[in-house]
Amino acid sequence: MARRLPSQPPVLAGYTHLRALGKGGFADVFLYEQALPRADVAVKVLLPGVASNSVRAMFLSEANLMSQLATHPSVVTVHAASIAPDGRPYLVMEYCPSSFGTRYKTERIPLAEVLTAGVKIGSALESAHRLGFLHRDIKPSNILITKYNHPVLADFGIAATVAEADRDEAEGMSVPWSAPEVLQSETRGTVRSEVWSLAATLYSMLAGRSPFEYPGKTNTRDDLQRRIVGRDRVPPTGRPDVPAELETLLASCMSKNPAARPASVLEVVRGLQLIESTLSLPQTSADISDEAFPSQTQRAAAAAPLTRAAQGGISVRGRGEARARHRGRQGDTSRDSTDSSVTVIRQATTARAKPLRRPGVIVAVVGSAVVLVAAIVAAVVLVLGALNTSIPVVSDIRASAGADSIVFSWRDPGLADGDLYVIRSADGSASTQSANEFTVQADPLVPDCITVRVLRDGRLGEPSAQKCASAGDGG
Repeated sequence: MARRLPSQPPVLAGYTHLRALGKGGFADVFLYEQALPRADVAVKVLLPGVASNSVRAMFLSEANLMSQLATHPSVVTVHAASIAPDGRPYLVMEYCPSSFGTRYKTERIPLAEVLTAGVKIGSALESAHRLGFLHRDIKPSNILITKYNHPVLADFGIAATVAEADRDEAEGMSVPWSAPEVLQSETRGTVRSEVWSLAATLYSMLAGRSPFEYPGKTNTRDDLQRRIVGRDRVPPTGRPDVPAELETLLASCMSKNPAARPASVLEVVRGLQLIESTLSLPQTSADISDEAFPSQTQRAAAAAPLTRAAQGGISVRGRGEARARHRGRQGDTSRDSTDSSVTVIRQATTARAKPLRRPGVIVAVVGSAVVLVAAIVAAVVLVLGALNTSIPVVSDIRASAGADSIVFSWRDPGLADGDLYVIRSADGSASTQSANEFTVQADPLVPDCITVRVLRDGRLGEPSAQKCASAGDGG
């Protein structure tokens, strides 16, 4: 089948057409030179033959949504939206010379750059979700790279409000990065399906292929869809520089059961930041505005029950398959999913103790003894103050073993708002979560061991005692 040529670029007052940049299912993108102020801009123009009411509405929805996110540093800037003289709607956008859609197939993208992009794009998605919108087409080619090498999210063309996500037609979805419940038409999109797509995109940027694209095998659209909705598990990226913690995080985000994935993109961002800290990389800030909260109507939509895919619990483990882990209870929603902090995990810094004022010395003389009462009191206060600011320690991990799984649980040691648990397994992998329960699908022949630490303001507390158990041993 012959590939179509780009449509005829419209004549736009104040703009000079230079060349075509790309083609899509509903629109073409052209490079124009803007007269005042002089600059290169990308103009996205709706195709003349597809301007149905629904497609036109999607196109205008993209302009409205991107205007609400216009100031976000990781969303492509839209300068203007209008109707061309030939009747076609168009958007004038920031020109970005490249995207990860071309890079991930042709070069090995550094791990640090992928982590940075994950935090930045995750922050943009979290901000969109707080405004009540889903993107619904997250993939490498929709992460553009600005002239200053900054990743930005583009193409909200099939985005929808959370409230409308199950009532419209999500045309043009990209199979390699779509969640199984979306491919099976069980939902048009949820926050958890966005978590899947973000993880699949980061996986592609690391591996140079989409998660279910197998080297040496046929990888048609139907092949990929069958693997995504079937029992196939996400294989490792195959890169020796990718730490086990990142492999575990990506696999958790791409669990076939939506309820086993992180409940928000913010949780994914936190996990990526923690991995940056573990690798001693500069930590990328998460740009999430305090003002990016949904209206009352959007809050109600976001709080609506998940689709039947999330409620039903899809089993993904077959006999002989490797063990899989997931974080927290099914259906657990992080209490921090609407947390307003901008940088979620900060680099640990050494706190400087404030110099103590010289205490007044009360001298009590009993016989020849001099008792420095004030000094003793000051010392006691100093010690108690240090104890009060210490990070709590988990001390009572219990294990409940089933035939092929183990549930580790513990009492809340006194978490404050924003605190998280960091669970480290014996194989070195780590997970972060807010729930005080951690489930492992286990091999009865191999014991599983974990330690738990509390993460507070970028600092890790002391680890718990290691707890080990085997499936089928009754805890």
